Amino acid sequence: MNAAASTPDRASVSRSRCHMVPVLTLVTWTSFLVVGVAGFFLRYDRPTAPKKSLPPVVAQLLQVELTQDPLPPITPSPQSPPLPQPPPMVQPIPMPSAPPTIAVAAPSPAIAFAVPIQAPAQVVAAAQASYRTPAVTPPAEAPPAAVPLPLTFGVGEGKQPAPEYPRLAMRQGQEGTVVVQFLVGADGRVVAAEAASRSPWPLLNEAAVRVVRRQWQFAPGAVRSYEVAIRFQLNKSNS
Repeated sequence: MNAAASTPDRASVSRSRCHMVPVLTLVTWTSFLVVGVAGFFLRYDRPTAPKKSLPPVVAQLLQVELTQDPLPPITPSPQSPPLPQPPPMVQPIPMPSAPPTIAVAAPSPAIAFAVPIQAPAQVVAAAQASYRTPAVTPPAEAPPAAVPLPLTFGVGEGKQPAPEYPRLAMRQGQEGTVVVQFLVGADGRVVAAEAASRSPWPLLNEAAVRVVRRQWQFAPGAVRSYEVAIRFQLNKSNS
């Protein structure tokens, strides 16, 4: 009797356990859902990056006094080379005008012989032809270039200041002779100058041409051309 009664009890227990599994599963998922919804709606502090602290600003009071003293003169740097001078302006050469054309007759049996024409011709009727050949003037020859007169530097007429020895050339020990050809206008001023014979140093060539073109002056008179030799030589007795 006891064994038979115990068998139905075990079956009922196993059936009750099978019914509890879905209930527990539903309760578990419901709990997860409630926690998720609560986490979505509830506010919480989110982590943020720390802010960088700026250094403190230190203020200083400056006392500025105004003065009326003149500014010191600005002297150019001795190492800067002088600017090259533009070449003198060249006057355009006028073009000769074309000679007038000559009216000549077309070949015809009525003309016994033809007269040679050494000029531009235009064929016209025999009645309008010209039988005179205009005199052809030869082109005017350009006057020969004036030979520059030799001039000794520092001797003779006019104002002939010496050129300034470039400081860079002095430091580098540059020496040489520059022959300058220049043209003097009717007012006595130098209108053009160039180095006919150059030294090995460009600084010396530019200094010689510059002083002749800008500072030399002569008495008014006829237009004339000169040639002068300027020598740059260092005084080595003090070195």
